[in-house]
Parts: sequence; structure tokens; C-alpha cells
Amino acid sequence: MSRFHVDPQEKIDIYEFESETTLSTTPPNIITIRARMDVATAGKVSSELMKLGSDNAPELHVGDHVGALLIHNILSWRGPDFEGLPCTPANIRMLPSPESDPFIQKVVEEITNRNRKRESPNGRSKAMDSISASAGDPDSTMSARDEGRAPLMPSDNGIYTSPLRSAITGRRKNSDD
Repeated sequence: MSRFHVDPQEKIDIYEFESETTLSTTPPNIITIRARMDVATAGKVSSELMKLGSDNAPELHVGDHVGALLIHNILSWRGPDFEGLPCTPANIRMLPSPESDPFIQKVVEEITNRNRKRESPNGRSKAMDSISASAGDPDSTMSARDEGRAPLMPSDNGIYTSPLRSAITGRRKNSDD
């Protein structure tokens, strides 16, 4: 699999038992999931979490995250406990919670692990370069990377803000008058 291409046809079978082959004569329960979410699927999961209410105001449904992951990542299921139960969004919603069923927990963990943010090849992302533990500390020293940046300025309440933040919030410094 390419780092920048998600194959929508790639699927993974999650077996309820540790081994695909068991000595039991009963076939295992198996849930088939996407190998990895693409942009469209990740958007569908996000859309499940933010919906418009009756007054057209956005409503955040934080508790629906696990359900949304399952609905948009479970592709099929088979096994004795799924006999006669079609794999539909309504039936996926009726699965037991991951907290009460180890097999469903295993499926959620596999989906989560397969879609976890990957590490940058160089070990750090560019976004993290500008973050420092001492940001805003008046005793911190500027690094070479910080040269040329506007310094943080104390506001009336003692909180350090950047000139840009002050301009955005409309709070100018006395020296700006």
C-alpha cells in the first residue's frame, strides 16, 4: 500500500478468536473492515458527529464517535452469531458497546490503529516546530528559529499575546495609540 493512496477495495478480516484456525467445529465470528479510511470515509465519520438541529444550528454529537467509526468501516460480517442479520447501519448501531463486548472492542481498536495519524518521516511535523514548552514564558530565550518573529507582549491582565492576536481581538497596546 502506498503512503498516499488508500485502496478502497482493501479489506481486513477481524476474527473473534486469536487464531483464524481453531480446533472447534463452530466457525468463528468475523467482521470485515476497511483496511484504512480514505478522505471521503473520514468525512462521513465527521459528518455523523456534527449535524444540523431543528433550528438549523450545528449540534455536536461527541458520544457518536465510536458508532460512526463502526458504521463507516464495517463492510460485512459472518459467523454463527451474525446468521440472518444483514450488515446494515441500523444493525451496526445495535451492536453491543465496546465496553461490554471484547470482540467489538477489538474491532474498534483495529479501526483506530489502522487510521492513527502516522509519524512524519523526519520524526517531527513542521507544525510542531513552532511549539515550545516555554512559549509565553517571559524568561525564555529566543532561538535562531524565532529570530524575526514579533515578540509576545503582556496584555493588561498579564497574559502574553502576540501583536497579531491583539489585533484580531481588538485589544491594542497603549503604544499603538
